[in-house]
Amino acid sequence: MIKATALIVDDERDIRELLSLALARMGLSSQAAGTLLEAKALLGTQRFDVCLTDMRLPDGNGLELIEFVSQHHPSLPIAMITAYGDVQSAVSALKLGAFDFVSKPVDLGELRQIVQRGLLLGANAAQTGLEVPAKPEQAAPPLPEAMARLERAQIQSALETCRFNKTKAAAQLGITFRALRYKMEKLGLE
Repeated sequence: MIKATALIVDDERDIRELLSLALARMGLSSQAAGTLLEAKALLGTQRFDVCLTDMRLPDGNGLELIEFVSQHHPSLPIAMITAYGDVQSAVSALKLGAFDFVSKPVDLGELRQIVQRGLLLGANAAQTGLEVPAKPEQAAPPLPEAMARLERAQIQSALETCRFNKTKAAAQLGITFRALRYKMEKLGLE
């Protein structure tokens, strides 16, 4: 049986190794790249079933890689996993062709879901001969789900930074205390 192969692109060696180990436990083989140039070289010589990329890379960024993959390897599902997530970056990544956008740290269960969804997208593309949609409007857009996850992560981070003082967290997020309470309730954080 042939194992699915993932391309991991992150400038931090520890993160690449951690993701590689996690993917191995899921039954996937992986190749890792620390730069945009290394990732493009690997994409030129090997076939991958899913790609996970960081936002910030020493010689570019993950958005450039997403655009490259969309143009040159359109059937390869790609997701962005980054510590530098914001709404604008999420929207940009999804518009360029990423199927998901997740803020670090990502837990193992969430990583498993992302990888399974990516493999399913790639398998469906291979079976039907269709490419993975490069633009969200060509498929059921994952944008609301990704945006909710990003908003949840931002709120959780602000709460942790402010030692769960909601007034300070709201100020850090640039929203009112009332808006924070509403968002927390809507996202199931209370």
